[in-house]
This record gives sequence, structure tokens and C-alpha cells, in this order.
Amino acid sequence: MRKMIPFAIIFLLGVAVSSWILRREIRRAPLEPAEPRTELRAVDQWQRSIRLASPTGYAPATERERALLEKLRREEERQRPQEGRN
Repeated sequence: MRKMIPFAIIFLLGVAVSSWILRREIRRAPLEPAEPRTELRAVDQWQRSIRLASPTGYAPATERERALLEKLRREEERQRPQEGRN
């Protein structure tokens, strides 16, 4: 029982410090909500804008890497997420 007393004290101190930090941060939080976003886009729209491209100046070292990159590009084109094919 005596071995648990320091752990209980440390636990209670941790709870006290955590609640003090939480109360302090709640007071600092802004009272009015943030302005609503005016430009909302559907997930499909912004996903469509992402293209897989290798960095400038990068050339695959082996023929196998070239084939894998080409296969990845063909698969991306085949699925055509903008047309809802995946």
C-alpha cells in the first residue's frame, strides 16, 4: 500500500496540471466562430487536379522502373476517377 502513495500523488498532480492547462487554453480561445469558407470544392474535383509526375530531371535507372512507371500511368488513366470508374 505504501508503494502506491507516490504514484497516486504523481497521478493527482498530473490531473491538476492538465486541468489548469485546459482551463487556461479555453480562456484564450476565440469566442466568435471562424469565417466560413467561400470556395468549397468536391473531393472529386481536387483529387482530379492531382497528377502523378516524376520530379524534374529524374530518369528511371532501369528498364524495369520505366515499365513500372508506365504501368502506373496506364492504370491511372484506365480508372479515370473523374468519370467514376474506380
